[in-house]
Amino acid sequence: MATAIETDVLICGGGPVGLLVAYSLARQGVASIVLEQHDKDQQAMYGRATTLYPRTLEMLDQLDLLNDLSQIGYIGRNSVTYKDGKRVTSRGWHVMFERMSGTYLDYCLNIRQKYSEGVIRSAYEGLKGEQYTGWKLESYVVDDAAQDDYKVVSQIRNVGSGEELSIKSKYIVGADGGHSLVRRTAKIPFEGDRTNFRWVRIDGRFKTNMPDADMGFASIESESHGNVLWVQLDHGVKRIGFAMTDEMLAKYGDGFNEEHAKAEAIKSMKPFTLEFESVDWWTLYSINQRVADSYLANDRVVLAGDACHTHSSGAAQGMNTGVHDAVNLSWKLGGMIKGWYTADVLKTYESERRPAAQQLIELDKAFSATISGQIPEDYKGSCMDANELFTRYFEQTIQFNIGLGIHYDESVINKAPSTGMISAGWRGPDALLYRPGSRLPVRLFELTRNCGQWSILLFAGHPAVSRGKLAPAVEALNELAKAIPSGMARFMTIFAQSVAEGDRLFDYPRIGNAYFDQDRLAHAAYTISTENGAVVILRPDGLLGHATRLEDVDSAATFLGGFATSS
Repeated sequence: MATAIETDVLICGGGPVGLLVAYSLARQGVASIVLEQHDKDQQAMYGRATTLYPRTLEMLDQLDLLNDLSQIGYIGRNSVTYKDGKRVTSRGWHVMFERMSGTYLDYCLNIRQKYSEGVIRSAYEGLKGEQYTGWKLESYVVDDAAQDDYKVVSQIRNVGSGEELSIKSKYIVGADGGHSLVRRTAKIPFEGDRTNFRWVRIDGRFKTNMPDADMGFASIESESHGNVLWVQLDHGVKRIGFAMTDEMLAKYGDGFNEEHAKAEAIKSMKPFTLEFESVDWWTLYSINQRVADSYLANDRVVLAGDACHTHSSGAAQGMNTGVHDAVNLSWKLGGMIKGWYTADVLKTYESERRPAAQQLIELDKAFSATISGQIPEDYKGSCMDANELFTRYFEQTIQFNIGLGIHYDESVINKAPSTGMISAGWRGPDALLYRPGSRLPVRLFELTRNCGQWSILLFAGHPAVSRGKLAPAVEALNELAKAIPSGMARFMTIFAQSVAEGDRLFDYPRIGNAYFDQDRLAHAAYTISTENGAVVILRPDGLLGHATRLEDVDSAATFLGGFATSS
């Protein structure tokens, strides 16, 4: 056999999660190979994941992907719910839009997986990423005795020609779905619940007399088909989804086909009409909820996406959860390969993402039951019907569902701050800033694009007041920059004053590029006094790692020194 190919990371699975990990690593200068046994250009898989929530959009924006996605997808800002043919308010998806705040991306983007994959794949190719299309993983081993750092040895095979190759990598990522070979080879248990719920999803071009059918989302509370889903997708296509009852399953048996799906879809829309012009894709699938016992094995094997958690599409969490996995993993994996971090950092991938998946699974049990028109055991005997219960569950967990409320416990990379009111492990707020001389604002998130770097922000307050604290703080931050690995962090200074007051910018102590918080909104968002200032440390994924007072910059050095290797 020929000499083994070497790469930093072998990624099994060319779906959105695998591609996003690969692309994110490429932005950090880390090499990878993506294996995908199916030729996606020949595979008409239009369906699957569609809806992207605000926090997911923020993360994709920081990876420079959102613009291309937004040119294709449908921007959803509204929803409507019907019961007995009449509009009902504050129900279903409507609740989500009522609670959507605290972000400049206060909408949902509906785009079918075929197209979101295409955008990410194109971006990866633009960075000279390597894809082995038509190849599949046969086996792999972790060789701890290897003399170099390429300890994972994988055998791959071309599904067409049968040709075999050997790949040596530092890590292997299993983004290869619910039947993951990477997970099974690592002997990681994948236990959970198998439900009796079965749902239908149909994508296509439809005609209906339902009012506001072109809104982003609609729900029909049906007595016979559960909570019927109606979503406006890209390219003028819509999706309809409904639950299969025991009676329907008994009626059709194993012979359920597209014509049956269309007939039941028409019934589910009553009292409104439904006419099919064309169908792009349809499916009947079972609801199962599972979480892998571990996301890491042998310090070299990592799982992401459906390979480590499966659930229903009831709250549209599939793609969103996968994006959170990919973003969380990729900056940690990239830093490990660059030698920036101790092993504790990669371990936080599991300690952060697995509890989030477990929380989602518990919510999904309630969502899948109520969407199917059934009352969960906890509410048996309640006077509420299943649709009312769905709204209650959705409302109680809305910040988690749209991603803005997802957060992680204190750890080696999340240290309780000594200033401000934002907790470590929570999303750092976005804010509008001004470049020197400019009258046009720029978002903080645009200045902290995700290339795997930490962002160390010197909130300077108003320099006329805080000047005495600024000089020693800047000196300490310059020493910090020398102590951590080169390239691991970027620095910037944010002054709480108008652009017009910045004509003597060279007089102010600062580190990195300077920006003006003209309306003091950035300082307010981070609850930082303009008299005292602070140092805020954002993780590469935009979450707060730590924050400290200007008088105690050593706290920032201690925090970063807890997991960063020496420069």
